[in-house]
Amino acid sequence: MANNFITIDTTTRLGSQLRSCIVSMDGTLDLMKRLKAIMDQQTDAIVWTTVEAQFGLPAGKGQTTYNLLASLVSAVDVSATDQFLHWLG
Repeated sequence: MANNFITIDTTTRLGSQLRSCIVSMDGTLDLMKRLKAIMDQQTDAIVWTTVEAQFGLPAGKGQTTYNLLASLVSAVDVSATDQFLHWLG
């Protein structure tokens, strides 16, 4: 099996910034997935009042917020992101 791991020299300014980007992205993706999963349990896709109350959203904005988050998770949680996080992680 090929070794895909890429070592980053974090003693350089840009290498350090790249490492920071990887760590931040990994944490952000996990948080987005967790928040979406919580929202999934708080709605039947018809009534959004619990999502709105729990997440501090204005009335009528729960579904929109959910759809934006779900779209972002779907767009970011792809194989290229997985490779970026694991090959450089």
